[in-house]
Amino acid sequence: MKITTNNGYTEAIIDDDCGFNKFYLIANILQKKPKLFFTKKASDTDTAYWDFIYNGSELTLHYNIYLGVSIFPKASRNATNVDNEAVAEVGSLLVIALTDLNWSEHKSGKITGPEGGTIILDIENSNGARITLEKDCGNIPFSITMGIYGLMMHTYFESTYGKAVEYVASSKLKINKIIEIYDDESRRDKCDKLIDELCEINRSKSH
Repeated sequence: MKITTNNGYTEAIIDDDCGFNKFYLIANILQKKPKLFFTKKASDTDTAYWDFIYNGSELTLHYNIYLGVSIFPKASRNATNVDNEAVAEVGSLLVIALTDLNWSEHKSGKITGPEGGTIILDIENSNGARITLEKDCGNIPFSITMGIYGLMMHTYFESTYGKAVEYVASSKLKINKIIEIYDDESRRDKCDKLIDELCEINRSKSH
């Protein structure tokens, strides 16, 4: 998520490169958790403005084919500090939901990971990916092994649990996006860039 105040109010940019399907997915997430409902919907072929109320603040879920999905106060420049804070809060809730989307515990039953350490997290994306976090891998404190089935596999090492968990979270987001856009030829360059980032190209920690 990117937060901007360039227009005189807070705007949370959830995804700046996506189709209408991502907008509808995000709208559906909002309706399920935190169980919001839309008070007004205005849409055309390339733009949508769907209004909703969160903790008393009137906000707008916006989509544009060139700008992606964002949330901002319906009052725009006349928004209060409470309205702007509500935007950031909803944006954070969405990031958490999108990060965890389609991920669940992998029921392999194994306690030892591919690097010989003890598995402390083993999760799988239902669309075809897996991340395994293990500790005490010889002289390596933490190891993260991730793969997108039939596409790539990579192992990354970290020195602390906190940093390892942060890396897992960012990797989940990248994997989700790669799966989302992989079959879209017009976005292949972005997909390849995300795969390179996921594999930590030219980073000494990768192998």
